[in-house]
This record gives sequence, C-alpha cells and structure tokens, in this order.
Amino acid sequence: MRNKIASVLLSGIILVLAGCSSKSSQNQTNRQIKIPQIISATVPVPKQEACPSGFILIPGNSNYGTKDFCAMKYDAKCALSSSPFQGLQPTNSSVCSGGMKGKLEGVYKNNGPGCACRGDKQIVSTPSGFPLTFIPLIGSGQDNAKAYCESRGWHVMTNPEWMTIARNVERQTDNWCDRNGTNCGFTPGAVGKILANGHNDSNNEPSDSAGTTGALIAGNDDQPCFGTTTDGSNVCGGKGSQKRTLELSNGNIIWDFAGNVWQWVDATIARKDQPQSKTGSTLDYGWKWSDFTPGALPTVITDNGKAPALGYDAFRPSDPTWNSKNGVGRIYHFSSANDADTTQYGFIRGGNWRHGYDSGAFCIHLSPIPSTPNIDDVGFRCVAAPVWK
Repeated sequence: MRNKIASVLLSGIILVLAGCSSKSSQNQTNRQIKIPQIISATVPVPKQEACPSGFILIPGNSNYGTKDFCAMKYDAKCALSSSPFQGLQPTNSSVCSGGMKGKLEGVYKNNGPGCACRGDKQIVSTPSGFPLTFIPLIGSGQDNAKAYCESRGWHVMTNPEWMTIARNVERQTDNWCDRNGTNCGFTPGAVGKILANGHNDSNNEPSDSAGTTGALIAGNDDQPCFGTTTDGSNVCGGKGSQKRTLELSNGNIIWDFAGNVWQWVDATIARKDQPQSKTGSTLDYGWKWSDFTPGALPTVITDNGKAPALGYDAFRPSDPTWNSKNGVGRIYHFSSANDADTTQYGFIRGGNWRHGYDSGAFCIHLSPIPSTPNIDDVGFRCVAAPVWK
C-alpha cells in the first residue's frame, strides 16, 4: 500500500514539473530575449618619462629647483658613431690612451692628435669604454665638455642637479655598506658604515696585465664592485673590493658617481669666495683638503663660502655631523681671511681612482681652471630632459 501511494505521489510531481517546464518554454518563446551588447573600449596606457639610451631618470628635488631629469648612468665615453654602444678602449700604444708620467691610466685622451670625440665619433653613456678625460669644461673650440653635450641636445650636469642626486642616494639604505661593498642596507650614517664611495684606491693596487692602473670600465648592475678587486673575483668582499654603484629612490642605478674619475660640474667660483678652514684654532692659508666637520683631517671648514653658488646645501650632506669617515667625501678649497683674488675656478665632484677618503658623493674640488684641457682624471656627465612616451 505504501509503495502504491509513493508511486502516485511521484507521478504527480513529475507531471507538475513537466507542466512548469512547458510553460517556461512557452514564455521564453513568446517573450523577446534581449542580449546585452558588449562594448569594447581601449584603456589608455599611462604615459611614462623616458630617457636617451644610457641615461637614467633622476627624481627632481624642489629644494634645488629641479624637476625629473635624465643623467648619464656612466662617465661620458667616446664611441664610433657607427657603433654607439661600444665605448672606445685605446690600446697602450695609441695616442688616445691617456696617462701621466709614463703610467697608463685607463682613460680616453680627448686631446690626443685625432682623438677629439666628434666627426665619426660621439660621446655616449655605456658600460664599455674608458672614461673620456683630458677635456676642459669650456673652450674656444668644440672639443670641450659643454660643446660635446650641447651637440647632442643635452647639457653638462649643473651643481643643483648633482646635489639632487647626492641628496637622493644618501637616503637609500642600500647605499650604506662596509668599505668593501658588503653588508649593505643600514640606516644612513650608521656607525661603521659608509655611503659607498667608489673606486678610489688605485695607489694601493698593482697594475693589471696590460700595465694599466687608474680608471675602470663598468660592469653589469649585479657586479657593483666590478674591476676593483686585486684577486680577479670582481665581487664585493673580494680582496680590495669597493662598491662603485649607488641606487636612487626610484630603483635606478648610477655608476661611478664617486670615485673613478672626477666630474666637471657647470659652475665656477672666485678664489676669494671659497670657504675658509682652520687647523685647530688657527685659520688656514692656501689650498687645503678639509673635512666638512671634525673627522680624520686636522683641517675643518668653518663656513660655506661667500659666493651665491655656495651655501650649506650647495655641497654638503643633509646631516651636519657626517664627514669623510662616513664616506661622503671632503672639500679642496682656498682658505684665506682677506683674499681678493677673483680668478674663477671650476667645480669638479665625486673624486677619482686615487683619492681614497677624499672621494664621495659630496666631495667637491674647487681648484681647476675650467678651460684646462690636460687634466688626466677629470671627465663629465651630460643631462637631458625626459620625454613622455
């Protein structure tokens, strides 16, 4: 009996469902079904600032009146126009192979016969090639740093642009390391760490197999101590290693901003306007290397100079307690209480391969004459405006 009742109930349920399905089908047939129309739209890709080949984007700094700009990632090099990604590395016997006092120094001698970087050659920013030196900042002809940069639609880096970079890299923890370029990632100014100050100890290094000492070509970004080791390892922590790269807040990497070769900066100052210094309590007289604040040297500057181009923020790190022990560099200047000499001297910055503790992102040297063409260890960088793409 129960089975019969269950069978009847099940049959009723099936009929009801069939009826519902039939009605639903009829309703769908009688009703016009509207299908949503899919509208395609092109989502605009945000524009980005782009730099010339071999340049990196530098975030601007309102304190220096700078907007974002592009700077050469490497020391300026010379290359054949037909092969702009391969910097020239003259052989030892070449008149374009730079050196002083019989030493080969790993630099490109711009003022050698036929060596000017124009005509079938051009300045470039690339890892390969020797840094271009033996070049004045300015001159009556076209073989000078300003003319070279301007021929490409660029300009020589200005001091506000230099300081924009220096004040940026000083705040990045990855740039504060042991002196051999290892154990990075510390709070700026941390005891026992330095702001990486590049290749600066060639006086203590043997020459390479070609008899060359001095400036170095660059490596890949994952080889920040490239070329500095005396054991051939090219790794930070190898014998004699020094870190040649600095990272910016946007993640870009700049090579040899400290050490390797000095960099012309497009600025001048009269000798009478340069900062004064003291050794102990005695005012110094003459050309001096001085620390920014008491450090390893007996001489310390006592003011920031009298020129509009100077002032604290024109050459010092943001922390007034940092000196060469922190890897930020030193100042070379003329000190005198009553100097009236109006001779204009140029700014060179960063240091070179043989200046040791003097080198650093804030190092500044105020003695070269801007038109001097035969300095073996002074190069330059160009700056370009970014374009939106």
